[in-house]
Amino acid sequence: MKSSRVLMAMVVALSLTAFSADWPQFCGPDRNNISAETGLADLWPAAGPKVLWETQVYDGYSGPAIKDGKVYLIDRDEENSLLRCLDLNTGKPLWECAFADPGEMKGKKFAGTRGTPTVTDDAIYFMTGYGTLIRVDPQSKTVVWKRALLSDFGLGLHQWGHAQAPSIYKDMVIVALDTKDASVFAFDKETGKQVWASPKLGKHSFVSTQIVTLHGSDMVVGITSDEPPPRKRKPKDGEKSEPPKKLQEGHVFGLSPMDGSLLWSYTGWKCKIAIPHPVVLPDNRLFITGGYDAGSALIQIVKDGADFDVKELYTTDTVGSQLHQPIPLGDHLFIGSNSNSRKDGLACFSLDGKLEWRTKDIDDAPNFERGSLIMADVSWSFSMERAASSISLKPIRRDTSNSPPPRW
Repeated sequence: MKSSRVLMAMVVALSLTAFSADWPQFCGPDRNNISAETGLADLWPAAGPKVLWETQVYDGYSGPAIKDGKVYLIDRDEENSLLRCLDLNTGKPLWECAFADPGEMKGKKFAGTRGTPTVTDDAIYFMTGYGTLIRVDPQSKTVVWKRALLSDFGLGLHQWGHAQAPSIYKDMVIVALDTKDASVFAFDKETGKQVWASPKLGKHSFVSTQIVTLHGSDMVVGITSDEPPPRKRKPKDGEKSEPPKKLQEGHVFGLSPMDGSLLWSYTGWKCKIAIPHPVVLPDNRLFITGGYDAGSALIQIVKDGADFDVKELYTTDTVGSQLHQPIPLGDHLFIGSNSNSRKDGLACFSLDGKLEWRTKDIDDAPNFERGSLIMADVSWSFSMERAASSISLKPIRRDTSNSPPPRW
């Protein structure tokens, strides 16, 4: 089993050692990367926080889900995929469920696991990087049902695989899948049978759909990618040039969770490989961001009678995150504004479209590369102090603690 110890470790970041809040799905309970934990240590030791435990896992990009003191992680062993269950406090393996899941990604540099399990009280749902959607029973530790979606829909394996974290809505499990005629599918939670398919709305993306309530209506919100133009080929002697192909546009969209029908869509923001899901903001707004020079956009969903429409508030090239969702705090977003062509570091961006600061412009500040961010202990507020050549963050606790502020 090919492994890397750095991919799964538990460290002490709390002033107390007991763990409480669950993290049962991708990006947390509300899919916004905000934790309800409090009591975080104000300062870390010079050598970093203490490592409580670590375990070997296969190479890849799968994230853990946590529920009721157990850690669930998608792993890989040769031609098998497996779900591993570990004790949260000790890292001790509790059980695993393995199943045949053959496939080989052409993009071998980034091969490996994908996705994050979605854990409910009685089931664990996940989709592997090789297109297998599965439900596991945590009591019997066995597969309840399994769908080989690539075979079911006559698809080939994308060069970088499939990265989905299933959304649960009532009696359905929902995932995005780029097929000839559809972009999102809902399956029955109990049987795995297809319930509905959405219209075709663009090309393959790595955006997991999420259930969002806008104007009091539940919606399945997601993003698809623009179809890339074909590689230019010089015509052979006597060969007529082919007329340009009409390319499919990527969409930011909202679907009815009951039947997959399209409620609204937006094509004013373009990304050839969409990865972060939209950030849900007050007043029925969504912030969209991406890499590959896509930049970002803020849109507002408006309602006219029974119909929905989209109002573009702005687009910007000032910030853009290739991989991870920005985190909202008040009227600002914290964005890991890095990509293949952008090295801004961590950026603070106001919702009215202004860049407040970025670590690229701060002496000796870290870049953070394309690491993920989690916000916790949100009783903190922030004041920004500007100097001639630097910006610092000063945490202010509501309990008026006099602990010294961390600085870069």
